[in-house]
Amino acid sequence: MMGDATEAAREMKKTFIVPAIKAFDHYDFSRAKIACSLSWLVAKAFGTDHVPEELGEPFYTDQYEQEHIKPPVVNLLLSAELYCRAGSLILKSDAAKPLLGHDAVVQALAQKGLYVTEQEKLVTERDLRKKPIQMTAHLAMIDTLMMAYTVEMISIGKVVSCVQQFTNFFPATELPYDIEDAIVCWINKVNEHLREIVSQEQKQRRPPGPEIPGSQRARYRKDQILPKQLPCISPVENLLKDTTDGCALAALIHFYCPDIIRMEDICLKETMSLADGLYNLQLIQDFCEGYLNQCCHFLLEDMLYASSSVKNNYL
Repeated sequence: MMGDATEAAREMKKTFIVPAIKAFDHYDFSRAKIACSLSWLVAKAFGTDHVPEELGEPFYTDQYEQEHIKPPVVNLLLSAELYCRAGSLILKSDAAKPLLGHDAVVQALAQKGLYVTEQEKLVTERDLRKKPIQMTAHLAMIDTLMMAYTVEMISIGKVVSCVQQFTNFFPATELPYDIEDAIVCWINKVNEHLREIVSQEQKQRRPPGPEIPGSQRARYRKDQILPKQLPCISPVENLLKDTTDGCALAALIHFYCPDIIRMEDICLKETMSLADGLYNLQLIQDFCEGYLNQCCHFLLEDMLYASSSVKNNYL
C-alpha cells in the first residue's frame, strides 16, 4: 500500500493540474468557519465512517441560490445531541452519567478549566437553544470543544518528550509557553532536524575527485562538484500564516511517514508560487484522507487564506 501511495504521489507531481479556487475577494470567511466547524463536530459525534448522509454536507442551496444550514443540522445543534455525543467522547464522561443537554456539556468543559465565551461573555444554554439559531454562540461552543480535544491530544510535556527523541532541547530557553507555541516548536525542531539529515546525506554522497597518477587533480565543471541545494523550509513563527504554502506541514508528515510522502515529492522552493503551495496543500489533504481517517475538514482555500477565526480548527 505504501508503495502505491508513493507512486501516486510521484504521478501527482508529474500531472498536477492547479485546482480552481475562489479568489480571496470572493472567499466567505464566515461560511468557511461554519462549514469546517460543523464538519468536525458531526464527524466527532458520529464517527467519520458513520456520518448520516444528510449531515455529510452542512449547507443546502434554496431556489434563490441562497445557502442555509440544513434543518437536520440546526435541529441537532438546538437539541444538543451533537454536543452530547462529541462531548462524551472528548471529555471522557462517565458512561453511567452521560452528558444530557447544553448545560451539561458547558459544565463538563468548565470542570476542565475551559469556558464557552463569546466576546468575553459566557454562553448559556438559553443562547444555545435560541431560535432562530444564534450561530455565533454555537461556534463558541464548538471552538471550546475543539480546544478540549487539543488539550487531550497535545501537551507541552508530550511535545518536549517527542522532540528530545531526535534532537537537543534546552528547556531554559526553548520551553513553549502554551499549546500553540508547543506545536510551532515541534514543527520547527522536526524541520531543522530534516535539514541536518539532508545536509549529511549530501556530504556522504559527494564523491572525492579522482587522482590521476603523476599528475595534478583533474578539473571538473563547477556544476559537477557543487552539492544540491538544501530543501528550503522556512521556520514557522505564526502557525496559520507560515503554513499556507504547505512546506512545513508536508515536511513534518515526511519526517514521520517517509515511505508515503518522500522529500522529493514535496515542493520546497525559496520563492513559492500559488500553484506550488496548492500542490503541497493537496498533498496534505490526500494524506489526511487516506491515512488520518479524513481528519482534514478544510477546503484548499481554508488552508491557503488561513483566517485567524479557524485557529482552533487548525490546532
